This record gives sequence, structure tokens and C-alpha cells, in this order.
Amino acid sequence: MIRNRLLLAIDQFEAGDAAVDFTIGHATQSGADVVVLHVRELPPTLRVPPLESAGAARDLVALTVLRMRDAGVAARGLVFSAREDTVARRIVEVAVDEQCAGIVIGSRRLRGIRRLSGTRVRERVVRTSHLPVIVAPPGLRCSGRVVMSARNDRAAAS
Repeated sequence: MIRNRLLLAIDQFEAGDAAVDFTIGHATQSGADVVVLHVRELPPTLRVPPLESAGAARDLVALTVLRMRDAGVAARGLVFSAREDTVARRIVEVAVDEQCAGIVIGSRRLRGIRRLSGTRVRERVVRTSHLPVIVAPPGLRCSGRVVMSARNDRAAAS
């Protein structure tokens, strides 16, 4: 049985922040609870250290869960580590294991040469999941700066 639950796959980039804002809005309207997932990418070789520590990954998830709960959304967090080429598969596996109705993931929308060097997690999740996948676009940019989200607008006003 699929529950009214969403899997929110986050990363440490702006796109993850946009996905969090989208998920809060959707979960508030639909009454869904949220599983916040961060898959810490491990490099393909053991000679190269990961770009992110395990503690930083846990902190990222804990802050996101706190943001969700502050907005009135029932949420819990999970952190896993996986090799770069298996991150997308791990996201889909967790969504199925947690009996989620869908997956929300952010998009960095890389351009040019940066696109070639990306791991294409978003495309792999969309291609391999049998669940609906919502790709939240990154925040709007005006003259090179990211436009503040509604959450940041409220914080600046107070």
C-alpha cells in the first residue's frame, strides 16, 4: 500500500533548497508526511576523499527536517552513502522501501561544459523510478543573484 508520503531527495546546493520549499508547500496542502533523504556521494576510487563529511550530511538533513516541522509538516530524515554512479538507484530504492507516493528532487540545470561533468542523478532517478518524480527547478536568478525564497522573505521582514 502506498501512503500519502513523499521522498524529498536533497543535496547541499541551491536546487535542494528550492525542492524543500516546494515540498513544504505541497505537503501542507495535501497532508503528506515527508522522508528527507540525503545520499552522500562517495568518489569512485578510495584514494580521493568524499567532498562532504558524514557529519555535514547529517546536519543538512537535520536542518531540513527541522524546517519541515516548523512549517507543520511531519518529517523524518535519512542519510546514506553511495558511490557516485549508484546515487540515483539508492534514491529510488529508499522511496520504494519507505512506501512513498512520489519523489521530489531539485535541479541544478547545469549548462555548457559543466553539464558534461555532472553525475546526472536527476535524469537517472526519472528514468529508473516507477513512482512519479517531481523536479523542482532552482531559484530564480536576477543579474547573477538568487532571488530570495518566500521563507527568506519572511525572515528578512522580521
